[in-house]
Amino acid sequence: MLLTACYLYTIDTYGYPPTIDEGLKAIDDLHELGFKFIELEGVEEEHIRAVHTERARFKQALDERGMRCVNFCPVFRDLVSMDKKTREAAYPSFALGAETAAYFGARTVHVATYLPPVEFVGAQPYVGKIKFKEQYKVRMPDSFSWARQWDALVESVAKCADIAQEHRLTLIIEPRVGEMICSTDSLLRLMDHANRSNLKANFDCAHLNAQKEILPLSARKLEGKIAGLHLADNDGSDNRHLFPGEGNIDFEGVFKELARQGYDGPVGIDLGSIPNLGKRYAECAQWLRAFAKKQGFELEG
Repeated sequence: MLLTACYLYTIDTYGYPPTIDEGLKAIDDLHELGFKFIELEGVEEEHIRAVHTERARFKQALDERGMRCVNFCPVFRDLVSMDKKTREAAYPSFALGAETAAYFGARTVHVATYLPPVEFVGAQPYVGKIKFKEQYKVRMPDSFSWARQWDALVESVAKCADIAQEHRLTLIIEPRVGEMICSTDSLLRLMDHANRSNLKANFDCAHLNAQKEILPLSARKLEGKIAGLHLADNDGSDNRHLFPGEGNIDFEGVFKELARQGYDGPVGIDLGSIPNLGKRYAECAQWLRAFAKKQGFELEG
């Protein structure tokens, strides 16, 4: 298993999206904190293209520090638009993201499933800096059709999986609170409908716990279909991304199940919106090495 620093460190430290120079500075930060494996992102079309254009600078920065990007996420809401022309116009940007992931030597390319196009009254999740403890209200547009939106999502994910396959990449998706794929079972349904062998799960402990899932059971449901793991804690009352032990997640049960499955992918530290973030990432890496060893895992990195 690869001990990895998730992109939430960069987002929380430098904003969303960071500039190219800030993204490179984050690599320096994480190197100084002792990480060898990290995630990178491109946030919407302009930033995806900018990271692709500067991919040699990112690769050089990683190589000079003995680091590697294991997962790249092109974040682009248009990929799941209900409008077919809008989706089709977004696929070239995703293809650049997949090309960038392959250039970095990543195993996976990561997409989100985003909020459904309903009208939020007040705060809206995942807009700007990620905030926790928010409450949301929506108005349902008369024109909104879940069936049409689902078909668009399935089409897009299948297309992105095919593009990923061209670069010998696995496409991963994580259930996230409030998004169209928000639970283990909705992800399994999407996998069935998209029907692509290189479509796998990113197992995000914090999001799943906030969905009140029983995490070892979720992992069993996804057996053979997990290609990434994000690790953070919360108490299930809110989608916080806290240090392990500050919530109630059954990490021992999760790791025992992953050991039973022979999981050997990345384990990403995904802490966010907490004080002394860099220090806490380093402390969490130390905690994770000791914890994983007790569960029969050896972590690289």
